Amino acid sequence: MSFVFERRINYYETDKMGIVHHSNYIRFLEEARCQMLDDNGMPYSSYENNGIMIPVLGINLDLKKHVTFDDIIEIKPFVKLFNGVRLTMEYVVTNKLTDDVVLTGETKHCFTDTNLRPVNLKKFAPDFYEKFENLKNEN
Repeated sequence: MSFVFERRINYYETDKMGIVHHSNYIRFLEEARCQMLDDNGMPYSSYENNGIMIPVLGINLDLKKHVTFDDIIEIKPFVKLFNGVRLTMEYVVTNKLTDDVVLTGETKHCFTDTNLRPVNLKKFAPDFYEKFENLKNEN
């Protein structure tokens, strides 16, 4: 079963035109990604407590429709690529009321130690590696 993160749009997230400002989508995707990891028994804090950082290397968003205050969006994050060192997450965001696709996108990450040197989860944290492998195989 794929994970779905639901979120109501707040007034302060809209711009002068009354639509969600594009910069907020990066936050929304992070909220969905963090909740997905929490729900799969690997919250960000557990990585950090084990000396693992997950910096963002890149973001690619394709805005298709707009949403406004009080709309409810559903974000479906997927593990697109994972090799133990790098991770690419893919996202599909839809308007719950209309079922229109609002945005598609991806975020690219890597796993590092606290000095921001890349690490391979397969060797550095095998339990996290297995959990990501399972998420990757769900797609």
